[in-house]
Amino acid sequence: MHRLFVLLLILPAIAFAPATKSPVAKQLKDYVVFEKVLLAKEGRLDLHQSADSMLLYLSQLKTNLSGEKSHIEQYKAYSLALAKLGCGHTQIHPSKQILRDWVSAGKSLPLDFIIQGKRLYINKLLSEDNKVINLDGTNSERAKKIKANFEILSLDHKTVPEMIAEIAPYISSDEDGIDFKYHQISQLFDFYRHICSPFDTDSIEVRYVDGLDTLETYLALGIAPVNTINKRLKKEAADDLSKDGEIGSFEIIDSNCGVFRFRSFTACNGKAYEYFLEQSFRKMRLKNIDQLVIDLRGNTGGVMQYSLMRYFVGQDIELGRYVVEKPKHGFDTRYLKKRNGDYRKHKWMSRIQRLQIWLNDFDDGLVRTEPIDDAHIFEGKIVVITDEGTFSSASMLACHLKTLCNAKLAGRPAGGSFYRGNAGTIYAVLPNSRFRLMVNPNTFYSQLKIEDDSQAIKQPDVMIDPSYLVPRKMDEFYIQAAIAAFN
Repeated sequence: MHRLFVLLLILPAIAFAPATKSPVAKQLKDYVVFEKVLLAKEGRLDLHQSADSMLLYLSQLKTNLSGEKSHIEQYKAYSLALAKLGCGHTQIHPSKQILRDWVSAGKSLPLDFIIQGKRLYINKLLSEDNKVINLDGTNSERAKKIKANFEILSLDHKTVPEMIAEIAPYISSDEDGIDFKYHQISQLFDFYRHICSPFDTDSIEVRYVDGLDTLETYLALGIAPVNTINKRLKKEAADDLSKDGEIGSFEIIDSNCGVFRFRSFTACNGKAYEYFLEQSFRKMRLKNIDQLVIDLRGNTGGVMQYSLMRYFVGQDIELGRYVVEKPKHGFDTRYLKKRNGDYRKHKWMSRIQRLQIWLNDFDDGLVRTEPIDDAHIFEGKIVVITDEGTFSSASMLACHLKTLCNAKLAGRPAGGSFYRGNAGTIYAVLPNSRFRLMVNPNTFYSQLKIEDDSQAIKQPDVMIDPSYLVPRKMDEFYIQAAIAAFN
């Protein structure tokens, strides 16, 4: 009797269950969520092209998704449309299914690739991957000759810049600049290479550098070295988490040069940070330091550094504008993920801006430096180190130091804009594909007028572009090169 009761409860539920949606219906449902979140919460659609153009790109995306697409085809379609926005913060991340599809395709070389700067290198493989990758016959001997840290010049007769050019249309960056795209794909080069230009033969020509020799070989394809990749990605994630909690470091080198190292600006505000700045500049005053290096390599941003700029330009100097263009009003779309610190910060900033507007103290987000004692202002020479990962608030700091303090730039061009961008990342997950959409409700502007060539201002006064550097030696190398730039 009990079993019969259970069946009676279940059967009506089955009888009236909705029919499974078709693949195209699921794709279009994802598109509706994508469009709704982007239009509701992306700060400015018209920063780098007209809003009408962006709406046209969305219409083309919808048409594209009206036919059945594979997971990778859907991801590429979204990525292509979103990259046209020209905002590096605004991205769509692949699902686990797409990563599994890449691995299971078995179209990878028995090598692990990493990008350092704009060069492609080989990473050391874990022994666990010997049973995973294709090491049959002569493939083993050939693969083992390409050792860790060797530079790769070309794959399948395509140079690294040629492969990056194929990947670039699918990667978001400020003003569609190429530099940040290198940074974006640096840890998953083979994945992006595969989805944009998959290998279509059984063996691939590999050109690489061994010492002073340029060599060529052919390697057969197989499964990617997943154990090595996973370990590397976990280490990278742990390092990102660690640097997001840092407020920077300061030291005096050779008794005559101060050095700030900021790996992130995520935690660079509040009382602890202000005390750190005060004490650092005090040390420089006491020791009469008149040369300062500010290392911003790999700093993808965080808190805008308006407070730090006081120590260089004094008070009441215009630094640009910062606006919550799409503040929280009432109930945001349910597709946004709200139980996280980023969304709580968005709510708080929206309230602050509303209060400023109500008090008639907003002035369209205009930012000027706050009061500071003139005795605390640093008036010496400054060199700022930038690279492809210098982005958002870090690239804005580099801009301010170059244009307001006559600082030299050393390294490679910053990945982020010196003019403007959308920021303040919050995210949604598309319900069917599970792609993660990152949108940015805030918009920041520097004090500069927009130029036709947005990349020219970022070119370093001193280019630093070394061959492969062991990570533990990297900081010392760049700082010494920056100190040399004073001369």
